[in-house]
Order: sequence, then C-alpha cells, then structure tokens
Amino acid sequence: MFKLKTKTDWKYFKIELIFFIFICYVGSIISDIEYSFYEENNLWNFTHALEYRLVIGTYIFIFYSIYYWVFLKGYVFKKKTIPIVISVAFFVVLSHMYDKYVMNWSITKLPFVSAELKARAFKDFSRPTLYFIISYTLNRILFTIIGFAFLIRSLQQDEQLKTLKEQQLISELTYLKAQLQPHFFFNTLNNIYSLALKQDKDTAPLVAKLAEMMRYILYRTENQLVPLHDEIAFIKNYVEVENIRYRAAININFDAQGVDKGGQISPLLLLPFIENAFKHGVEEEEKEGFVKIIICKTEEELTMEVSNSIASRQSNRGGIGLINVKKRLEILYPQKHMLEIQSNNGVYQVILTLKMT
Repeated sequence: MFKLKTKTDWKYFKIELIFFIFICYVGSIISDIEYSFYEENNLWNFTHALEYRLVIGTYIFIFYSIYYWVFLKGYVFKKKTIPIVISVAFFVVLSHMYDKYVMNWSITKLPFVSAELKARAFKDFSRPTLYFIISYTLNRILFTIIGFAFLIRSLQQDEQLKTLKEQQLISELTYLKAQLQPHFFFNTLNNIYSLALKQDKDTAPLVAKLAEMMRYILYRTENQLVPLHDEIAFIKNYVEVENIRYRAAININFDAQGVDKGGQISPLLLLPFIENAFKHGVEEEEKEGFVKIIICKTEEELTMEVSNSIASRQSNRGGIGLINVKKRLEILYPQKHMLEIQSNNGVYQVILTLKMT
C-alpha cells in the first residue's frame, strides 16, 4: 500500500485524488450536461441521471484508486515494463467483472438508492453474457490513467532534482562563506596587531568594532538573506576600522544612498570588493592613496562602485575573498548581476550592479 511520508507526497496525493474525482464524477456529469443541452434541448435533463452518476462513480472511484495506488503507480515509478503490461491485461478483465458482479450486485442491496437504479443494476447483473468493451476501456480509461501516472512520476523527479540542486547550492554557499569569514578575521586581526605593536590608543576602539562585526557574522550571516540596511551598517563599521588604521595616510570616502529597511541581500556579498581595495590597493601607500566607496539603491537595482589608487609596489589581484564572491554572484544572482572590473591610470575600479526584484 502507498505511504505518505513527506509534504511532497501529500501534494501529489491531493493532485491524484482530484484527478480521480474528475474522471469518476465530474467528467461524466459534464458529458450528461452537454448531451442534455445539445441533443435534448433541455439543460436540466442531466439531473435524471445524477443519482446513477454519483453511485456508479463511487464504485468506479474505488476500483480505479486501488488499481492506481496499489499496482500501477508502483510499476510505473520503478520502471517495471512487464508488470505494467500484465496489469493492463488484468485491468480490462477485472474492471468488467467488477462492474458486472461486485458493483451491480451491491447496488441491489443498498437501502438508500431508488428502485429504478436497483432494477437497472439487477438487470445488468442477471445478464448471462459478460461483455468486454476493450477499445473504450483502453482508450478512454486505462491509457489516461497510465499517462497520468507517468506525468506524476516526471513531476516528482523534477521536484526531487530541484531539491537536490538547492541542497547542493546551500552546501556550496556555506562552504564559500566558511572560507570568507576566516579570511576577513585574519586581515582585521593583522590590523589590530600592527596597532598593538605601536601601543596605539585606537587599539581598544578597533577591538570593539571587531567584536561588533564578529557578532553580526556569527549570528546574522547564517541566513540566506539579511536586511540591506544591516549589511551596509556592517560595511560602515569595516570602513571605520580601516579609517582608524590608516588615519590621514590615505583619503577614505564612504557614501550610501537610498538604503532603507526594505531591501535584502546575501550576507557578506559586498565586503570582499571593499576589503580588496584596502588590502591590495593602498596597504603600501603612504601619501596620496585613496579609497572611494559609493553604494546606491533604487527600487529595482543596487549599485556599488569601489575605486582605489594602486600602490606603486602592489597591484590589485584576486584574493580568496574576491574569487569566492564571484562564485556566489553566479549562484545567487544568475542573469541578475553585472560586474565590471577595470584598471586605468593608476586607479582600480569595481562596479557591481544587482537586480533587487
């Protein structure tokens, strides 16, 4: 017997149930309505056969359901060709025997059906000959049920494949973020270490900022999406940390426009581009370096422009964070992002555009 273990099983069980209700009840009643309207010119004549359709439909529903859920569905889902062929042959024989003997005999014993329906059932039961209407049984009933079984199998396989892909996506994103977080903390701790060596008074504020950022990473970035407002606040803290580190050695500008509490974004998606600007662009710069960050959100798009000077002894290169974020963009925003990276006249520039709808 079939078992319903998951929400997906229940979902398709409901679809199958509606299908059998339609072919056993609704389809026949619609046929009667059409005949009454077109042939008898009286729409309401279909009610004369309504009792017959409801009672007979119930018996047909029971037989079809047992055949489908107990036998056919298992054969189709397991790709057992020979049992499917055998079940087709048995269906033709058993359905007619069921109609003649089981259904008609039991109708004559039902206390709530009309005498007219009982008489019709007794007449069919008493007929000495058993007719096999093979063409109708195969074309109108059996092939329809078999085709429906294959359709359900195909839909369930597609859903299972989609679930596997989603699980793989989640695993890959988790791996990428796991790589990114130690990379971020390693760089920030290096900043603290350099200030501590100088016994700088800004070491304590820097540790406090780092603690605040660690709290965000540990408790918020496990979600697939975070509020854009929170992500920008995290980036602002990071920029302030770099301000403490570099002081007046370089010119740092940060501007966020149109950021409200309505948008969401994948956590730590923007940070690697900004981190890259500091680490590989101005880390060795002492006098004329700069980092400029502009983040602008509209109703449909989020645009981030990061530009920085290229230090004479370094050139921007793709670190592990930048490689990871490119992979995450391909996974999370396929066909919904545009990334431009260029280096001209001693300036390294990144422009990232995300569709927010």
